[in-house]
Amino acid sequence: MSNVIDLSTLRAARALPLENVRPVEFTVTKRQRGWRGRNPLRRPCNRISNAVTVAGKIRRGEALRVDRYLDERAILWEGVEAARLLLAELFELAVKHGAGADQ
Repeated sequence: MSNVIDLSTLRAARALPLENVRPVEFTVTKRQRGWRGRNPLRRPCNRISNAVTVAGKIRRGEALRVDRYLDERAILWEGVEAARLLLAELFELAVKHGAGADQ
């Protein structure tokens, strides 16, 4: 019996036990923490960027991957919510400090 799993087969997904799958926690550098702390409006941009990637796939007619590890529809909706919140914040700042849309 071999310990090698052939990942090119469809049976590979069933061969990998779920307890071996752990979420990836990416380290955040001091510079990234400082950058995010100085401008809180940048925080939702990553979710919006991921949603734009999914939206591009939809526009090109590509199939979305919906599996237990990556749900691209959920990524799209998270980006929608982040964009809505960002728009509200930007609109509020523009009303307070901007001259208006007519200029």
